[in-house]
Amino acid sequence: MGKLPNYKVFLVICLGFITGVGLRSFAPLGTAVVYGVIIVGLCGMLFGHSRSTVWIAGVCILACAAGIVRYELSIPRVGNHDIQAYNGREVRFRGTVSVEPDIRQDTVKLTLSASQGLEGLPAQVRGKVLVTVPRYPAYEYGSLVECSCVLKTPEPIVTDVGNGQRTFRYDQYLARYGIYSLCIKSEVVETGRRYGNPVMHAMLSVKAGFVRAVQQSLPEPHASFLAGLVLGAKRAIPDELMQSFSRTGTTHIVALSGYNITIIAVMIMNVCKRLLIPRKKAFWVSLGAIGFFVAITGAQASVVRAAVMGMLVLLATQAGRMSRVTNSLVFAAVAMLMWNPRILAFDAGFQLSFLATVGLVYASPHIERLFRWMPNPFEFRANLVATLSATMMTLPLIMYQFGRMSVVAPLVNVLILPMVPLAMAFGFIAGVCAIVWVPLGQAVGWVVWLVLGYILFIVRTFAQFSFSSIDSLRIQTSLLAILYCVLFGTLLVLSRRKKRASLPV
Repeated sequence: MGKLPNYKVFLVICLGFITGVGLRSFAPLGTAVVYGVIIVGLCGMLFGHSRSTVWIAGVCILACAAGIVRYELSIPRVGNHDIQAYNGREVRFRGTVSVEPDIRQDTVKLTLSASQGLEGLPAQVRGKVLVTVPRYPAYEYGSLVECSCVLKTPEPIVTDVGNGQRTFRYDQYLARYGIYSLCIKSEVVETGRRYGNPVMHAMLSVKAGFVRAVQQSLPEPHASFLAGLVLGAKRAIPDELMQSFSRTGTTHIVALSGYNITIIAVMIMNVCKRLLIPRKKAFWVSLGAIGFFVAITGAQASVVRAAVMGMLVLLATQAGRMSRVTNSLVFAAVAMLMWNPRILAFDAGFQLSFLATVGLVYASPHIERLFRWMPNPFEFRANLVATLSATMMTLPLIMYQFGRMSVVAPLVNVLILPMVPLAMAFGFIAGVCAIVWVPLGQAVGWVVWLVLGYILFIVRTFAQFSFSSIDSLRIQTSLLAILYCVLFGTLLVLSRRKKRASLPV
């Protein structure tokens, strides 16, 4: 066996690190195991020739150990000043709303960063607490509040699935945000405002102003739909409309998820191509659009991760060399896991973003060959290929996480996705115009209303069909693993065949 080139060594190291994080995510590993893994890796490097099979195995094992250690370091060491040390007690403390409030139908979830203990706590206290409060009075990012409640440790949620049970690791889901305490029987009183990061305040103020401008320019539900489309602000979207999005597999367009941004990135490139914009300029236009979305939504962690995946799709279309794209994709995953290793196993948004990107980069060239016979007016074929590629890679995980499969999702996405960039562009223009002068925003809003009306008509029409989605399809972990082994194995085989076919005879 010849020596591996540098880019493959780098890939092996990244995959080893991801494997280590994955192993530790699902099973606690003792110190002795970690030391054993490190010793085995060092032996492989010391006794193997440079870049030989044994040496590469040693490097991979050491990278795996690094992943395990990184996950261990993310587990908090609880001291007397950590608020989670007082779970199970009735306390009173002062804290700041550290992220944008999560507004639900009847309640609001506040993430409070504790700063001062008032009763039952030391004077100096730290840690995040998730508090559920009524819709009113309203709170905002940076609000300083006093909270009295009973602290509770988050627990896994067990639900019945078919003939067995399934556990949702709600504790780990919250731990990815650094939240280890819940407030029950809470009483919250606001004592001040604008205590947060000034930059975040500015971005969220722009977001709130834009939402108000959109509401002045368009009727409902078009206004709330546009706010969700452009900003991911889906709080005001009616329940019946959200159900229609869910049944047609189009919820992603109002979530600013990785699935959404990666699809939109390809759509923008296709639109630029149709407008005869050169590829390099189209790349920067699409990159700028993604950066704008990140800024105007408040640079939430989930949106940033989704944007990184969307940018990698653009890189794939720009670079062309799969070795570079593969290393970029895997390195992006490693960088995110270095920042927060818990997202690998407990963040569905990260998983869907990664898988949608894999589909768009690796599956779409093979699917495209199947549809060469199809005409491509208004980039219809390109949009169909992009949708099928992302859907193919994300469907097993969606069935595992949510237990639903939308039968009409590919067709509905193909029909509406070409209109999404148009709706977002004109919607943004209408919002800006309304900020300057409301009648001007309302005039531009007529164009947006027509585009949004078309999207809503398609979604609602297909959602009415009894066969539009199949529920109760939640699959077990073993089947999920088998499906992805088949998918990734098939992509690997097809890629090798394509590579051999391209070699000179």
